[in-house]
Amino acid sequence: MNVTNEDIMPLSGEAIRLMNYIDDVAVTLRRILAAAPTLTPEEAVRVAEHLAQASPSAEDVARALAANGATAQVTSIAGAGSSAAAR
Repeated sequence: MNVTNEDIMPLSGEAIRLMNYIDDVAVTLRRILAAAPTLTPEEAVRVAEHLAQASPSAEDVARALAANGATAQVTSIAGAGSSAAAR
C-alpha cells in the first residue's frame, strides 16, 4: 500500500509537541539502558523498583491514547508493557 501526502492528515502543534515529548522519553530510556550495566545488583533492583512505581507509566499513557480513539498499535504497546511489568 502506497501512502501519499494526500493520505496523511496534518498534525496539530499539540500532537507534534507530544510526539517530541515521547522522543525525549526515548532518549532518557536509552541513557538508562546505557548506564544500567554499571550498577551493582542491589542498585539495579532499587532502580527497577523505582521505575516500576513511576506514575504515570508508558502503559498508562498508551491506554489513555487508546481510549481517545488511537489505533490498535497503541493498544498493543500497552499490552506489551503489561507483560513486561509482570516479569
